[in-house]
Amino acid sequence: MAKILPKTQPRVLLVKPADRFLGAEFVYSQLGPNYLQSFLKENGIDSDLLVLYEPDTVRKEREAGLDEERLDQLRMLHLKADGTSQDIGFEPQLFAGYDIVGLSVMTPQAPDAYRLSALLNEHFPRLTTVIGGSHARYYRDEVLNLDDRVRFDFVVPQDGWKPMLDIVTGAVVPAEKAVELSDKMVKLTDLPAPTRPLALMQRYDFGIGGVPAWHTITALGCPFSCNFCESAYENVRPFSEEMLRRDLETMAQAHRDLGHEKYGLMIFDDVGLMNPRQVENLSRLVKETGFSTWRAFTHAFLVKKFGEDLLGPFVATGGERVGIGLETGSQFTLDLINKRNGQKQFVEEHYEAVGIANRLGVAVDGFTMIYPFENEGDLQDTTKMLRWIAGNEVKGIDAAGRPRQNHMDATIMAPYRGTPFRAIFEELEDAKAPETSALLKSFNGEQIARLSNVRLKRNLDPGQMWYKGKSGSSGWPYAATVLPRERYEEEQKLRNSMRPKYR
Repeated sequence: MAKILPKTQPRVLLVKPADRFLGAEFVYSQLGPNYLQSFLKENGIDSDLLVLYEPDTVRKEREAGLDEERLDQLRMLHLKADGTSQDIGFEPQLFAGYDIVGLSVMTPQAPDAYRLSALLNEHFPRLTTVIGGSHARYYRDEVLNLDDRVRFDFVVPQDGWKPMLDIVTGAVVPAEKAVELSDKMVKLTDLPAPTRPLALMQRYDFGIGGVPAWHTITALGCPFSCNFCESAYENVRPFSEEMLRRDLETMAQAHRDLGHEKYGLMIFDDVGLMNPRQVENLSRLVKETGFSTWRAFTHAFLVKKFGEDLLGPFVATGGERVGIGLETGSQFTLDLINKRNGQKQFVEEHYEAVGIANRLGVAVDGFTMIYPFENEGDLQDTTKMLRWIAGNEVKGIDAAGRPRQNHMDATIMAPYRGTPFRAIFEELEDAKAPETSALLKSFNGEQIARLSNVRLKRNLDPGQMWYKGKSGSSGWPYAATVLPRERYEEEQKLRNSMRPKYR
C-alpha cells in the first residue's frame, strides 16, 4: 500500500550515517544534511538532524574481530531545530516522532544506511524514507532496485534541495516502488548557508597549526579529469560570496562562543586556490570574517604557473597549509591518471610546486595513492618523492611556535562506480566487450597490458570502498593486482610512517 503524508506539515529528520571506516568520526563535517536543513527553513519548514556515530570502545571490539556491525552499537547525536540536543544510545523509537527520514550517504556508509532503511520499513512502515548523497548518485541502479525489505521510497541521485522540498510539501508522493527524483541546479548562487548547530560543531576535532578549525566548501564540481574520480569533468558550480560570508560569520561566532581566541578555516573542495584573482577575493573574505589561519586545496601546475601571485594573498591572510593532489611520483602512473584533461603533467612539477610553496612559508599536505596496476618501479618513484617532501624545509613557524612541516597521505585507490578507472577495469575484464571505448583507445599497449592485470572482487561490499581509514588504512576491493596486496600495504605503511607528529 502506498504511503500517505500527513496533511499538516510533516516532521522531518535528516540523517548522517556513521563513518565506521574513519579513524575518528568528528574530523570534518558532512554538510549535506546541514544544507538541506537551512534550505527547508528558508521555505518555512523546520527539520531536525541526527548524527550517528560509533563509540571508540565498540570500534576497537569490532576491529579486533570480537563483534560485527550492528545499528544498536551506534550512538545518536540528535540535534533539534529549536537548538536543543541529546546524545543517546541507539533508540529506534526516536524515529516514531517523524514522518520523513532523509539520509545523506557516501558509499562506505551504505551498509548502515541499508540496515536503517530495513529497520524503518519493518517497524515504521508508514514513515517515508529518502536516500541522497554520492552513493545514490554513483550506485543509482543498485539503490533503485533494492528489495522491498530495504528499499527507500525516494532516491535522489543529484542535488537534494528541490527534491526534498517537493517531498516535504507533498508535491510528490511515495509509490509502490522507489521513486527517482533527479534535479541539478544550473546555479547555486541563491542558496542559503548551511546550518551550524553549536552542539555539533563543538564535537569536531580538527586543527591547522595548533588552531581549531572547521570545514566549508566554496563550490561543487571539479574542472579536472582524474580517472580515479567520480567528479571528473563535472562543471564547477560556485556558491555565492554572500552565502560564503554568512557561513564564515556563523562559524566565526561559534568559535567565539566556544572560547576560541584564534580559529581556522578549512576549504574542502577541489577549486580552493585556482587563480590569483579568485585567491585575492577569497583571502579578503577570510580576513574580514576574523579567521587567523586557513587551509585550502590547489594544484601543482597552478603553483608552478602563478607562484607568489597565487599564494601571496593566501599567506598574507594567515594561510599556512595547502593540500595538493600529487597522486603519484611515477610518470607512468601520472600519464594513466590523466589529471589535466589530456594535457601532459610531469612529476617534476610536483617537486617544483612543493619547493615554491615551502619557500613562501606554505606547508604542503601531499595526497598520493597506490594503484593496483603499479609495479615496483612505480612504488619506488612515489616513495622517493615523499621522502623528499618529508625532508624539505618549510619557512616559518605555526601558531604553537613549531616549525611548519609538510605532511603526506598514502591511500590505496578504490575504483568507485562512476570513475573512468572502474569502467576500464570492467571493460577489460569482459571478454565479450569490444575494447574500443574512446578512453581505452587513448592508451598504448604497455598501459593496457598493465591495466589488464587488475580484477575487481565480485559483488563488492560498499563498506570496503574507502580510501583513508584508521591508521591510514584503505579498503581492498581487488581480486587481482600487478603486485600482491601485502606489498602494496607494506609500502602504504612505510609512506605513512613519514608523517610528522603534528601539522
